[in-house]
Amino acid sequence: MSSENPVYPVVTGQQIYFATLRHEHVPLYVRWFSDLGMTANLGAIGFAATLEDEEAWYQQASKQNAERITFAIHIKETHQPIGNISLFEINHRRQSAALGILIGESSQRSKGYGTEAVRLMAEYGFFFLNLYNIKLWYYGYNTRAGRAYERAGFREAGRVRGAIPLGNQRYDEILMDIVRDDVDLRTMSMLVPGANHG
Repeated sequence: MSSENPVYPVVTGQQIYFATLRHEHVPLYVRWFSDLGMTANLGAIGFAATLEDEEAWYQQASKQNAERITFAIHIKETHQPIGNISLFEINHRRQSAALGILIGESSQRSKGYGTEAVRLMAEYGFFFLNLYNIKLWYYGYNTRAGRAYERAGFREAGRVRGAIPLGNQRYDEILMDIVRDDVDLRTMSMLVPGANHG
């Protein structure tokens, strides 16, 4: 992290923190989205992003709004950016949203960062956005993601059988969700002096 252009943590966990997106990381996103395994896990099967694709995505995602909030995921110890996480389809009347995550750095997968990021983002949504229900989807071939989401407190809420063709196989599309009552919000309340920590 350059002292001339510091990254400011917005939400801090045990191993990671969230920060706002930075334009200087756009080339990093292009590298991440050249990984066909990762893009398949995101539902963009066979897709590889161009610099122009990621520039357009950055221009949209870097502007937080009432329907979507996106953060970069950084490792606390090194400040390395390793992925992104979003709440989208935010519906304030229903107090609901969808969650999407990617750990783009393949060397940083299976280390618990994704689980912690999903848990932190759910807590953030419940505490700061007054959400009640957060949902996400994953595909049956991405069993690692399913285990991470379960560890973060999400539960299976349904599935569409055989919805995703890949190669000569079909895989289920699996819906999971978490509600505010499932989560301890003390971590988030500590970010606001004077807020109830109970």
